[in-house]
Amino acid sequence: MKKLEKLIMFFLIAVLVGLNVFLFAVFFVFSDEDINNMTNFIETDKTDSEEVVKGNKIIIDSYKGEFQVYQNDKLINSFFDYNEAIEYASKYENASVKRYNGNFWLWDNTPQYNVYLNGSDEYTAFNSFADAARFAAKSNYADVYYRKSNKFVWNNHEELSNKIIENVSHIKQLPELKRGCEVTSLAMLMNYKGLKTDKMTLAREIKKDTTPYNETGGKIYFGNPNNGFVGDIYDYSKKGLGVYHLPIYSLLASYAGNDALDLTGCEFEDLYYFINKNSPVWIITNTKYDELPQSSFQTWNTPDGEVRVTYAEHSVLIVGYDDKYVYINDPLSSAGYTKKEKLRFIKAWKQMGRQAVTIKK
Repeated sequence: MKKLEKLIMFFLIAVLVGLNVFLFAVFFVFSDEDINNMTNFIETDKTDSEEVVKGNKIIIDSYKGEFQVYQNDKLINSFFDYNEAIEYASKYENASVKRYNGNFWLWDNTPQYNVYLNGSDEYTAFNSFADAARFAAKSNYADVYYRKSNKFVWNNHEELSNKIIENVSHIKQLPELKRGCEVTSLAMLMNYKGLKTDKMTLAREIKKDTTPYNETGGKIYFGNPNNGFVGDIYDYSKKGLGVYHLPIYSLLASYAGNDALDLTGCEFEDLYYFINKNSPVWIITNTKYDELPQSSFQTWNTPDGEVRVTYAEHSVLIVGYDDKYVYINDPLSSAGYTKKEKLRFIKAWKQMGRQAVTIKK
């Protein structure tokens, strides 16, 4: 029994000695600030630290805010608020904003297309695919890389051949969407690429330009199809026209993310690569599929200035080509795939601004 009492006493003494050593280390080795942090876990407010929270801005590397700002692919700041992130990023060149742990760039002012010539590691950057492809045409061996998707999306050195993409489902725009050729053609593209949606959903989601129609002093005042769908998409008895590639691309990107590509402005032959890769191409043409006389156009005054438009504007999905014809999936046709004489079709496409978008996975 006395042995047990001695062991207990020895244990208690050892504990007391250890506690004294710890307290000595705390009060004589660590600073008051260190002690405060260890005992109360309060936030530090060191001005020279990168772990400082100021308002709702997070300026840290170890913990990222929801909206991250990058410059030249380097994280420079993070924000809880999207608009604050955009405002901050816009002060820098080659800046971008994306969500934390997200791959989709929400905003950027960075040239997104890099062109590599002759297999070199050096590249030239461009803001649009059209500019990149135009530069690439100077070389017989060029690759175009898209920063947003982290993929090479086009080249001019693979052998291409006449191609028709099979089994792109046909969707009719009528009777529900009197002016819905753009969203119906987009639905065909998205469905083929495995994105579940339908023409009526896209008709609701497409951005609208709500500028009212007004005709005064011989001038027409209406919306801008580059900003959103102009007029009524459902009913011919109400004023309306349609929508161009920018709102369509924005809607497509909301589903396809960085796999969405805006090809507007390129040469028609540049589209062949995507057809060969089983990527149908959404385009703007006209209902004649040929170049129109200038009398078919009129000038509208919009909040952004004058815009030339035609009521013959139309949208289809390109699904193939050969030496003489372009094959399309036409939302106004009851037959599904139809073919149009290539040279005339290209003239119509160019006259309508060389507008084109696709999905490249």
